[in-house]
Amino acid sequence: MPLATDDEALQVPGDAWEILRDCRAWFLKQAGQLLREAEPVSEAALAAFVKAVGVYFDEKTTSERRTSFDQLGDLTASNISLVGECDLELDIRLGSFSALLTESNGKELWRVYLRFVTLLGRPDLSPADNPVGPKAFAKGLTALCGVLDEAADRTLERIGRLEEHFSEFLPALYAGLNDFLIGRKVSAAQPTIVTAPDAATAASAGGAAGSIAIDPAVALQRSLLGQAQSGGGAVTMGAGVAASLLSQAMFGRLLARLDDLERLGPAGEGSAPRALDSTRLGVPAGAPEAAAIDALAMIFEAIFASPTLPDPIKTALSSLQIPTLRAVMLDRDFFTADAHPARQLLDKMARAAVGLPFDVSSRHPLCAIIQQIASRVRAEYVNDTQVLSRYVGELDKLIARRDNAAAQAAASYRPLIQRLEQGDQADLASRQAIDTFCLRTDVPPAISRFLRDHWQRLLRQVWLESGEESAGWQENKAVVDQLLWSVQPKVDIEERKRLARELPQMLQKISAGMQRVSVPEAARAEFLDACFALQTAAMRGAPHQEAEAMPPVTPAAARPVAGVAPALSELCSGVQRLRIYDLGGAVRGAGRYRQSAVRAGDWLSFRLADEEPICGRIGHVAKGSGKLLLANPDWDFAVLLHPAIAESQIKEGRASISSGVSLFNAAAEQALQQAPRQVGLNAS
Repeated sequence: MPLATDDEALQVPGDAWEILRDCRAWFLKQAGQLLREAEPVSEAALAAFVKAVGVYFDEKTTSERRTSFDQLGDLTASNISLVGECDLELDIRLGSFSALLTESNGKELWRVYLRFVTLLGRPDLSPADNPVGPKAFAKGLTALCGVLDEAADRTLERIGRLEEHFSEFLPALYAGLNDFLIGRKVSAAQPTIVTAPDAATAASAGGAAGSIAIDPAVALQRSLLGQAQSGGGAVTMGAGVAASLLSQAMFGRLLARLDDLERLGPAGEGSAPRALDSTRLGVPAGAPEAAAIDALAMIFEAIFASPTLPDPIKTALSSLQIPTLRAVMLDRDFFTADAHPARQLLDKMARAAVGLPFDVSSRHPLCAIIQQIASRVRAEYVNDTQVLSRYVGELDKLIARRDNAAAQAAASYRPLIQRLEQGDQADLASRQAIDTFCLRTDVPPAISRFLRDHWQRLLRQVWLESGEESAGWQENKAVVDQLLWSVQPKVDIEERKRLARELPQMLQKISAGMQRVSVPEAARAEFLDACFALQTAAMRGAPHQEAEAMPPVTPAAARPVAGVAPALSELCSGVQRLRIYDLGGAVRGAGRYRQSAVRAGDWLSFRLADEEPICGRIGHVAKGSGKLLLANPDWDFAVLLHPAIAESQIKEGRASISSGVSLFNAAAEQALQQAPRQVGLNAS
């Protein structure tokens, strides 16, 4: 049985030129929108940015091996050099920009890169020459800076701001591009056929376990064939599995057997779904087609064993075994093409069900629709994959409607979240302001305690009322400066006169501030007595005595989030109920936090130790704190989750991004782990 050649394994679509043209248009539109959302620029600067990104795309999609893809030559006539050479400093900064974004988007870039290898028919395509990689955006920024013609320092500041914005939003762009290419049936190339010398490094950065891993479904099929060869290509059946059967009569009997099983119908609700293997279908053991059938059976067994899929969805997926088996027999590319409509049908069905409770009833409207789609596929599919593609499109619409419903549910909580975010921002600003004062080594402990316990609350209140730019904020910070100056030794006679002159007014402002935040009378008296003693010593020119040792202070923005101890609270506003999963103790709300593992639009499943897992869609990510707002059309509440809790649980395996999982690939990986044992059982 031959192995697939590079050309066979690449599976270049017949309409590759049209796909590339549409991909270019989609990518440039998203790139322009990304810049427009980052900060305001002139239309001329925006046009220059988009044009340069397009030029880079064209250069990378038309260079080398042009003879095998001649029709791309007329895609555009914009392959011209950019404006003159940038100065060395700008080149270095943009190189750093590209490197950082490449590293932070490794997984997304790797997936898109493999699809471009297929689309261009280029196993030699270097990951560094990815037409949509960060270098495209760096070229765009070069053109943008040329149009703006700013001073060097302002240019570098702008690139820094855009780097932060792109770091946050590029993953979503690449995820959308990956979905776009899947929708156009562009499968990821098998990494084993890629010949670019830097592919191994890119694969490692993309999370391929430090090596270039093949599709788990291909590896599973090889394992069952006993032909797992390092660096080998994907197993193929020549003109399809059907063509390699011992005889057309056997193929006919197999299809008849599938027809008989089809007439029996799927197992009823409550019956455990059962995978169809080669034994049940009467295919001789050891035949290549038996390996393909058994590989699919093991994948379905893994799906049925999933602890997260609700039973009604498992029943619907089980009913698709026979249509999927037909696709395996009739299409040699099934195991190597992750964009195959039969595989996408299974993935989209599971994706549409994300967020459903595990114990959901089959009468749930979403379950009923999914089961209807499965029933129609069974009735209509014989050998035309357009039938499968049509229902993949139906599932895409279903997914979009559910995502939109979750987004609307989250949007209704935005006013409440904005008030909470303002509180977080006020906490951070007031804490940072007080940290700045208390970092001084000469601050007496009594004053440090007063500032943290009481004056920080005053600054927080002023921030909420009028903001950091207000006169009240500046005046109350200036009072702290004045207070700290007042307790320093005064050796010079003019300083003593100034202290005597300013002291009454300063104490009056401090008293007004204490009254404003209702400082208890005893605490007021204790603080004023301490101030009197310190200021009297200062008038005499004597340094204040340290009554106690104070622990060193770390600025709020730099404090580590240790332990990630969650604290659950609930906030009700009218009919709205917000469950808040925050950090307990002193780390609560401290500092800015950038969450790279999740993004708006993801469905995140997480749990606390004493609760059942819950799964909601992230409808909002706070810019400052990174807190996540999750909603679900089936909830009568929303969730506000601290990103440190999400990150910790993802690392521990207690949380996952449910919407980013391919059901088929995940099941294939699980089945692959069981394959050696399965082979041993079959042999015995």
